[in-house]
Amino acid sequence: MSSQTLSMMMANVRISSATGTSKSTTTTTTPRAASLSAKHANGNSKVFYANSLSLNKSRDSVATFSISASGSGTKKGLYQFVERVNSPQMKDDLIPFRVGMTVKVGVTVTEGNKSRVQPYEGLIIGIHRAGVASTITVRKSLQGFGVERIFPIHSPLCSFQEVRGAGKPIARRSKLYYLRERVGKNAKLKSRFVAKKEGLSRWQVKQNALIAEKEAAAAEAARVQAEIEAKAKAEEERLQAEAEAKAAAEAKAKEEEAAAAAAEAAAAEAAAPAEEAAPEAEAAPAEEAAPETEEGSA
Repeated sequence: MSSQTLSMMMANVRISSATGTSKSTTTTTTPRAASLSAKHANGNSKVFYANSLSLNKSRDSVATFSISASGSGTKKGLYQFVERVNSPQMKDDLIPFRVGMTVKVGVTVTEGNKSRVQPYEGLIIGIHRAGVASTITVRKSLQGFGVERIFPIHSPLCSFQEVRGAGKPIARRSKLYYLRERVGKNAKLKSRFVAKKEGLSRWQVKQNALIAEKEAAAAEAARVQAEIEAKAKAEEERLQAEAEAKAAAEAKAKEEEAAAAAAEAAAAEAAAPAEEAAPEAEAAPAEEAAPETEEGSA
């Protein structure tokens, strides 16, 4: 019996039970059909239960990560956490990249204990913007062969510098991959003459503002550091003065104790001869009185 026949039989049974009709062909089901329907329902319930468990588990894992990351159980909190982690790693002094511009890339290469800067100059044919993982694709022609390299723009090992020509290249596409199929002069972009503007460009104004902001932040940090050092120095001087005062007080107390001990010793030394002379003085009158008594008796 197919699943379609089984579903039709179940539908007829529902209809008959709802309308109150009693037809033997629709109200009665065979034991095999009943077992199949129960098995089918049990299997669906198991599948739905497993799917719900996996869905809840994935949601709980995402919520747990976002809660532990930013204190919120939403996707917005997770995105804010990712941005907060990536923002210190992003450069803020990059040149304004445009498709079609010529750039000179300096790649820092470390060889043993030495490091050198490897230059690479070419045309930007694509920009992939993905936050801290943004990259540019630079293409150049070397000995008749096209060479392409992908550079992460926020990498500390890469520095970028724009190479300005006589005119501004014309690029009307976001990706210049069609240059891969061209060779020679056809692989070069057309350029148009642009009059030189007076004053600073928007990027230069932004860089000046950024430099001023960094200098202000550095000055503020230096001021705070100076205040901390001054407080630490004052605290150290105070502790040193207290230690010196305590040492002076202890030395003075020791001197006073020594003077008192010396005075007591001098007093004891002065009292010792007087005590020795007192018994002698008492013995002398007794001796004088003894001969007088002897003379009287004679």
